[in-house]
Amino acid sequence: MKKKILLVEDEPTIRRLLLFILSKEFDVQAMANGYEAFLYLEKNNIPDLIIMDWVMPQMDGNAFLKCLKVSGLYCEIPVIVLSASKGIVEELDSLPYSISYCLRKPFDPLKLKQTIENIFNTSPYGFVN
Repeated sequence: MKKKILLVEDEPTIRRLLLFILSKEFDVQAMANGYEAFLYLEKNNIPDLIIMDWVMPQMDGNAFLKCLKVSGLYCEIPVIVLSASKGIVEELDSLPYSISYCLRKPFDPLKLKQTIENIFNTSPYGFVN
């Protein structure tokens, strides 16, 4: 069975590119912002991994990540942040909750796939704390 990935990316071109790159190996569901992603999660759709942009409309990455990490249902899902924002590493380091990995845009698709595999191979459950 394919691992499930929730992709949260507001830029249509990047969203389509990531779907193309990842959908051969993974079951990928794509949402345009954090609000849509939470509606998806609330329908009992629990992914093995979330890949998310940091700067998004309606619910940005910070708000979405905070909601994930303070929830009892979604707090253990590993998260990869993709961002073109300068200072993203420092911003993420200052948060009271952690992510699994951060990749700066533009990113190398092979590096992203390797990062995903590393996360899934870290523990028998696919989770990284």
